[in-house]
Amino acid sequence: MTSAGLAVKGRTVETVLTGPDPCRLDVRIIGPLRIRRGETVLGYGELGGPKPRQIFELLLLNLGVPISKDRLIDILWAGQAPAEALPTVESYVSVLRRRLQPGMGKAGPLRTVTGGYMLDRSLVDLDLDRFEALVRAAESAVPQRAIVLLQEALDLATAPLLGEELVPSWVESERSRHAARVFRARTLAAESALALGNAKLAVIWAREAIADDPLSEQAWTALVLGLEKSGQPTEALRVFDQCRRIMNRELGCGPGAALRAIYARLLKATTHVIDPPPAPVPDGTPPIRIMIINRHRTFTELLAAALEREPDMSNVGTADSAQSGVDLVRELEPDVVLLGSRLRDTDGIAAALRILADAPRTRILMLGGTPKPEVQRQAAAAGISAFLPNDGSLATLLSAVRKKTADARVS
Repeated sequence: MTSAGLAVKGRTVETVLTGPDPCRLDVRIIGPLRIRRGETVLGYGELGGPKPRQIFELLLLNLGVPISKDRLIDILWAGQAPAEALPTVESYVSVLRRRLQPGMGKAGPLRTVTGGYMLDRSLVDLDLDRFEALVRAAESAVPQRAIVLLQEALDLATAPLLGEELVPSWVESERSRHAARVFRARTLAAESALALGNAKLAVIWAREAIADDPLSEQAWTALVLGLEKSGQPTEALRVFDQCRRIMNRELGCGPGAALRAIYARLLKATTHVIDPPPAPVPDGTPPIRIMIINRHRTFTELLAAALEREPDMSNVGTADSAQSGVDLVRELEPDVVLLGSRLRDTDGIAAALRILADAPRTRILMLGGTPKPEVQRQAAAAGISAFLPNDGSLATLLSAVRKKTADARVS
């Protein structure tokens, strides 16, 4: 028996795989490439060079499916193959066979088929194949069974696909495809854990899924629900706000109806946790429910804190785009909206028209610079109750909120 890469009296000796089963290969391509046959293991640099190794990897990614020589040539040389590409590929395959199935010729796992090559699925145990089979089975299983299958699958998927293969462009597309499947497994695992009442496990898997895809509302929903069911409503609200900000920034929209409904439920359930309810005014009138829609986050946070200090006011929510603002107004039904003149996705007048179409009794106070007369006329025509300068005093703003609310309650 000899080993690849060892220098023996000035010559390099190829690896010969030995073991009790001379045919079967156990291969790992999630993470570093590892090939085991019996007691012998081959790694990334022991298959005869980059091109033979990449042929083997391509055949593994298509386990049991023939790949034509023309296709291999096109992938290996990215459409710029040399004239001698065909005999070169054939020589690479011969090198692979000597490393993988010495003494077997064409009778081992690496088979020649008409016009190409194939790895015999019955002779190769592949971690990626096992992972995908487990996820497929879990997708049609009941939660009790699914969670077992997904745990086993995710135990396999602890590293990037072909982690040591950095150069070829085709690897990145395969790696992205596998990452999407891992994300799907994590999201399904979180949902299965929720279905079984294991909220803490759901939170763990949902956080991992969000790390894979921060724009997945499905994963955010699982995380918010997991936090709610594990007795962490305040953290659930914080996570919802994080989700909303990310979606606004990256997609220009807010969370969908299902996640907004959870948010509204959490707000009602945590009023006593987040802050004591505002003291009622002397005549027993309920506090003014105010929502802020403004693209400037620091301004919004400072204004929200100021409103909460007023005994007759309550800040019920914030948004920085018209889309998320309209959705939240519909869910939270504020008395007053403090609306920026420019939002992330449109202008304030357009946003006001959308808000009032759904909630005509809402009083909208627009905040912005000194408006031109034409803009003031447009704002009044849109149904905006008042136009206030961004740099005006807080006392003026609070007075306008109280006046417009009182006018609405009288009417």
